[in-house]
Amino acid sequence: MLIGIIPAVDVIRFIADPVVITTRLFTALLMNIEVSMFKKVIIAIVVLILVLLVVGYLLPRSYSVSRSNFIEASADKIYASVIDLKSWPEWTPWNEEMDPTIQYTYSGSGVGSVSRWTSDNIGVGYLEVTSAEEGHGIVYELHFEGSAPADGVVQITQMKGGCEVMWKMSGEGVPPIEPYFILMIDWMMGKDFEQCLAGLKERSL
Repeated sequence: MLIGIIPAVDVIRFIADPVVITTRLFTALLMNIEVSMFKKVIIAIVVLILVLLVVGYLLPRSYSVSRSNFIEASADKIYASVIDLKSWPEWTPWNEEMDPTIQYTYSGSGVGSVSRWTSDNIGVGYLEVTSAEEGHGIVYELHFEGSAPADGVVQITQMKGGCEVMWKMSGEGVPPIEPYFILMIDWMMGKDFEQCLAGLKERSL
């Protein structure tokens, strides 16, 4: 063991100078241990990354998030705000208060209307109204650069004394990273939808 770690000639010197040779022996042992530990850490990191990638492909890819609220207002009044994308920053949380860097541009009206945005924080994207029925709600597509599109619905159901408004979004995440976010998306998007409906309610009363 000793000869394998330090030169053979030092074994002979060990008899004459045991302190120096012992120091060299422990130094060599520590270096071997450090190299071995470093290799183990690297291997562990690589294995962990591989496991996370594999699990990312096994996790659910599809999601659906919905929230609803009763609003004591007419369906037409609620619909007027929902179909007007330019008004959304006034009553949804997706505005400069949430992200001071966000900038919107708009085109069209009704079906086919588009809201585009750029932001230092959330990137680039757009929302397009693909279907609408007056007094009943809209269907839209949401696009974020680098992500799969999502389908959104704001459904207005006339009831006694007001309307039940449901906000829903569904889509699929791109593995291996996005499925991890899907595990938390109901909490993240659900919170936004609750604020949207609360803002819509306040605006419609």
